[in-house]
Amino acid sequence: MNAPRLHILLRLVLVCGLTAAGFRIGQQVVRAQELSPPEAMSPEAAIDVQLRINRTTLLEGKSDKDRIDVATLLLLNDKPAAREIVLDVLRRTDTPQARAAVCEALNLARVKQTPLQQPEDFIKPLIAILTSVDDSLLAKPAAEATLMFGYSQVQPDLEKAVTDPALSVNVRMNIIYALRRHPDTQAVAKLVSLVESPELPIAEAAQNALAAVGIAVSPDPAARRQMLAELTQRGAGVFLRNRLAHQENRVRELETDLAAWQKRFLTALTGQYDSVADENARSVFLTQQLTSPESIVRSWALDKLQELRKGTGKLKLSELEPTLLNLIPDQSRQVRLRTARLLALMGELNVAKPLLAQLKVEPDEQVRREILVALREACYVGSLAATGRKVPDEVRKETLEWAVAFLRGTDAEKVRIGAEVIGKLLEQDGFKPEDVERYLKSLSDRYSQVNGGTEPAVRAYLLNAMAGLCVQRSTCREQAIKSYNGLFEQALADKVEVVRQSAVHGLVNIDKHGALRKLRETMTSDSSPTIRQELIDLAGEVGGAQDLDWLAEKLGVPGDEGQRSWQATVKIFQRLDVAILAGWAAKVESLGAAGKIAVEQRIAYCKLLEQRAQSENRTDLLKGAQTSLAKLYLDGNNLKLASESLRTLLVLATTEDERQWAQGQLLGVYLGLADVEQARELVYKCLQEKNLDLEKGFLVKTIDEHLNSPATADPNAVIAALRQIKPPMRDAQAVRAWEALLSRWSEAFAKAKKGEESYRVN
Repeated sequence: MNAPRLHILLRLVLVCGLTAAGFRIGQQVVRAQELSPPEAMSPEAAIDVQLRINRTTLLEGKSDKDRIDVATLLLLNDKPAAREIVLDVLRRTDTPQARAAVCEALNLARVKQTPLQQPEDFIKPLIAILTSVDDSLLAKPAAEATLMFGYSQVQPDLEKAVTDPALSVNVRMNIIYALRRHPDTQAVAKLVSLVESPELPIAEAAQNALAAVGIAVSPDPAARRQMLAELTQRGAGVFLRNRLAHQENRVRELETDLAAWQKRFLTALTGQYDSVADENARSVFLTQQLTSPESIVRSWALDKLQELRKGTGKLKLSELEPTLLNLIPDQSRQVRLRTARLLALMGELNVAKPLLAQLKVEPDEQVRREILVALREACYVGSLAATGRKVPDEVRKETLEWAVAFLRGTDAEKVRIGAEVIGKLLEQDGFKPEDVERYLKSLSDRYSQVNGGTEPAVRAYLLNAMAGLCVQRSTCREQAIKSYNGLFEQALADKVEVVRQSAVHGLVNIDKHGALRKLRETMTSDSSPTIRQELIDLAGEVGGAQDLDWLAEKLGVPGDEGQRSWQATVKIFQRLDVAILAGWAAKVESLGAAGKIAVEQRIAYCKLLEQRAQSENRTDLLKGAQTSLAKLYLDGNNLKLASESLRTLLVLATTEDERQWAQGQLLGVYLGLADVEQARELVYKCLQEKNLDLEKGFLVKTIDEHLNSPATADPNAVIAALRQIKPPMRDAQAVRAWEALLSRWSEAFAKAKKGEESYRVN
């Protein structure tokens, strides 16, 4: 299980390393040629120069990676001179780093299964290292390199050396490591025999080596012999399968242990981070963690920075920029991925060039996508006037070329990213008209390839990008409208919802009024609730009286659609002539009676009509609005607001019937509010104006109903307030009639109270 993964990893390392090494060595060859005499150099001489440069790099290179890369190139070179350089370095005792690099190159070739010419030539130099070097940093790669050969090819030398008392204990322990690494029963047999060594370090090293490959060693010699016999009897195939199974189990155990320890460490680190209250201090702490040698810590710090950025945005970008620049080409895939995602949120940083450079060499597909997204933001934000700088045109253009390459791929996610990059960067100025036209055409051409196919998401992505280029801020808006208007109209008939949605966005971006005229003819009942709601919102934004009827049909629809329809209706009402607005009064009332709009919505309409009537001095419309408001407030038992409307109606009343209705309703409101003072004043005014029928008038009826109502808390308070009125009438008969009313009310209240007290006693 683990071996194939390691094999693939090493292949990638080898390929990438060879590419980089070839580039560096090519540069060195060019420099050497520049320094050489001007005479033409023969091919053989050029090869000699290159080999000398390779040898020098192998012996004197500044980094292990450079030395391994050059050693690999020399191993793959079929020239005898190249091979001799490798063997010579392997034999030398004064260049341990170069020898280790050759061993590592041999191991890479072994894992990659690269055929080498006369590989047996390497046996003696490798054995020489194992039998003479104490340093495990060199001995272990040499031991691994011996796995190129069958155990029988190295068995005599290894088994002789491991028991040679003239060799140091450290050397023999390195040889034990080599024996452990060889998957052969003979190597196991030799290790078992070493368990009986009189030298305790050797015996313990052999026992540990056996345990590492899953073989438990009994202290009983007879049992050990029996175990070896059974091992030999089962055969090499069973032995290898068991050994592989043990190694895979051990790898899983180690991975589990590693994950557990990493989790504990990150939990402790998170606790330390959470204990820091100040956000500036948190930012400093995270910046320090970004330089950790452990990739998992760098990844953790990047995640926390992303949380900070999304949460408050309070990050010291100037301090972060140098650190994040170093993480763009980080060796860890996870770190590169998280760095790109974080930089996508930080378009203010000047990272366009480094991102583009990494994009060119990035081997991982997902990381490459995230880098292009971050590059999009860096180019877009970095070219805004507010940033005070401008991303070079060549960087933006090269980014667009990458976007076109993504656009042409078959992966839907890559197409989406490519389309978004083109859509966003073309909004800005700075491109030649012919280049703009080419990029615009790349979107429409790609759409033509998938139109009507089985890739609805891709169609939607492309239409969204095209729609974005038709917005007002787009510098290529006119070109985009000319190219895409027809595509949007065609896509309205698409069977896929998200495609129709994207087409609607495009038409709205081109012309809101024109889009509304077109869409309300066919799409007010579209199967997509999103499209219906967008059309409703559009009507609220730019619609007119012609949109009220179809919006009214949606009022009362459960959920968000009905509410949005009412909100759009109100916005249209606000733009209409007051006469047209008033003409909807009966319709609004019928909608309310049918339960399609709530009382609050009817009140909102009446208040809007009231405001418009007041502003335009339309007394007739104001009277109608206040009458409707008063009735709605009374129905809702909102007596305070009802009193305000009724007082306004008293002022606006032009007929006796209007005045009496308002007075009667207002008196009932005052009594309902237990505001006996206001009630008394109103009754007094009516008596003064002779507007009180003392036999069967509306005010008398209102008072009767109130006193006889079970909800009346204190009828006596009402009667007491009425008794305080000094009749303003000069007619003695009218005065006697008023006093008779007071007596009747008092007697009725006394009887009611007496009956109540009698009930309590019984």
